[in-house]
Amino acid sequence: MPEIITNPLRQKLLLCAVLLGVIMDGLDGSIVNVILPTMAIDFGVDPGTISWVVVIYLLMLAGFILVFGKLADTGLLRKIFILGFIFFTIGSAACGLSPDFVPLLIARAIQGFGAAMLAAAAPLFCIRYLPSSMLGVSLAVLTAGSSIGFAAGPAIGGLIASVLSWHWVFLINVPIGIFAVIFTLLVVPKDGVWKKCVFDFPGAVALFILMTSGIYVLELFPLLGIINMGIITAAILCIISIILFIIRELKCRAPLINIRVFGHRRFTFVLLAFLILNVVFAGIIYLLPFYLSSAMHFDTATISLYLLIQPVITGILSIPFGKWSDRTGRRWFSVVSCALLIVSSILFALLIPEMGILPLISGLVSLGIMWGMAGGPVASRIVEEAPEKEKATGSSLMITVLYFGTVVGIALFVAVFTWVTGGDGVVAFADLPLPLFLDGFHAALWIGGVVGVSGLILSYVVTDAKKGPN
Repeated sequence: MPEIITNPLRQKLLLCAVLLGVIMDGLDGSIVNVILPTMAIDFGVDPGTISWVVVIYLLMLAGFILVFGKLADTGLLRKIFILGFIFFTIGSAACGLSPDFVPLLIARAIQGFGAAMLAAAAPLFCIRYLPSSMLGVSLAVLTAGSSIGFAAGPAIGGLIASVLSWHWVFLINVPIGIFAVIFTLLVVPKDGVWKKCVFDFPGAVALFILMTSGIYVLELFPLLGIINMGIITAAILCIISIILFIIRELKCRAPLINIRVFGHRRFTFVLLAFLILNVVFAGIIYLLPFYLSSAMHFDTATISLYLLIQPVITGILSIPFGKWSDRTGRRWFSVVSCALLIVSSILFALLIPEMGILPLISGLVSLGIMWGMAGGPVASRIVEEAPEKEKATGSSLMITVLYFGTVVGIALFVAVFTWVTGGDGVVAFADLPLPLFLDGFHAALWIGGVVGVSGLILSYVVTDAKKGPN
């Protein structure tokens, strides 16, 4: 049993290490969004092909999270986390120095591989080494860090590229990564005795295939079309892998995931609510830069400043709300955050340039408060509602949903936008007439609001097991 850290300074240092890891993960999931056109020109590829710079990172990240979570749970937690920083840093350096497109994709895959290690290990540190009374605040730090990184990514990427070049969007990670390795070695407790166990390799392979093929379909079918042979093949592969994975996990004595955990209604409901929050949030954050550019005609620097409003507010509020929920319970934080998500979606769904910046700022502020309230309380509910012997599984599924929801959200909003505009995916955004662009933008945001209602219902029906933390 790991020793719980009671020293306040050591607790804060551990949270800083975790925060650094998840911010880097979230940041590099979106930091390239605004520089993709420039990279496409430099490498001489079309805008559809350059999207693989984003896709390959998300494939590796989502595909390996649960695998590394299982390995970390065997007593390799610190080692997995440090290796994550090392792979992430090496991949970042290789991305910035890539002479051609194929080496860039390989480097981006290495970066995503390291990101999966960081994402898998981060929540386990909070659960293993911090008091249960800090569950809300610690997971608030984790989830807010990831969402802040993802939301601030386009702004930071745009600023760096406008001052230097797109290469520095990746190279800036190198000194940060080196510092992170040293810092982690100093502040994170050493691993205990490694628990030798049977690792479910067939389950891991099936899981990786179903995750990567599923993400491939979600990310690229708006661009390639649902009847594209690659999309059809990936969809069939995903379905077959799901069936094989379920059969394997039900029969395996030491499964990668105990899927019977989904038989616990309360756990499944709070996990789905968290997924919905991430889906709608990611979709909004993905489409907003296009609105600011195409409808408001803002330059990159101005767009960056507006996009920083939400993560700044989230960063200010996350820890206070996390502490508050540790004392009073999580349910109403979850309910109110879902309500704010719906309000934000409606505000953006009504936006037109003639309204000026006040409604835009109001929506960004609402979104910032929403995630400030949601991060710790909603993520904590997942761990709390997991069966006692499945807390590690609960934390791994929570962090998987955090990143998988991002992929689903982007794909959903882009699919709705493309269907309404009759366009050819993200490559056509900038070329659409403004009225048609607004039709697609508004439709996607209305769908987001509708999806948010289901999250509110799921959050409301699961009451707190008791007042305060478990």
